[in-house]
Amino acid sequence: MKNCTFSSVWLNAVLGVCCALFAVGCGSTRGYQQADKTGEAINTVRNDIVNVKAAVDASMKALDALAAAATTDPRKAYETYAKSVDKVEKAAKTAKDDADDMNAHGAEYFKNWEAQLAAVQNPEIRRLAQERRGKLQEAFGTIKTAAEGTKTSFPPFLSNLKDLRTALSSDLTVQGIAAAKGIFAKTKSNGVEVQKHLDELVAEMNTVVAAVTPAKAK
Repeated sequence: MKNCTFSSVWLNAVLGVCCALFAVGCGSTRGYQQADKTGEAINTVRNDIVNVKAAVDASMKALDALAAAATTDPRKAYETYAKSVDKVEKAAKTAKDDADDMNAHGAEYFKNWEAQLAAVQNPEIRRLAQERRGKLQEAFGTIKTAAEGTKTSFPPFLSNLKDLRTALSSDLTVQGIAAAKGIFAKTKSNGVEVQKHLDELVAEMNTVVAAVTPAKAK
């Protein structure tokens, strides 16, 4: 999977969910059911993001363990690290796939929203629906900001993880690992930045889910 493919997942998710929320905004006889589905869709991607963050964290810990094992036996530590890179990619692909599905559903919801709004005769109700849409747009503006941060920080992080895996597979010596320590540090720094942006995105998605989903008995 190409890095840029995963990077686009956040903005695709924003657009997809935003369309779905617009459909909910103008309401229907059972608009709350659409809201529930929207909340579930957001939660699916939110959980994917949490999994990506966990994979990122595991890869950085594996990198530390590999550096620590350089003067003893780095073979096992390297294999753990190599597998952790695979897990980061796998988690990212899952997030992309779910966001694509959400985007497709969002397009359908948006089409329904347009039809529903056109059928509203009462100008006051129409005005309220339009105001609701504006508030949802504002809410998604904050998600878009968080998504942009991930879009910028994730590609170089994943690229470094993969490059280190490739380079060290051919030179797992003490000298080889020592020569790569500068890249180790840079990759970890990038990873911390990625985690920060993922946290921001999860927080924003939690806020939106709470805003659009009706209360439900636990």
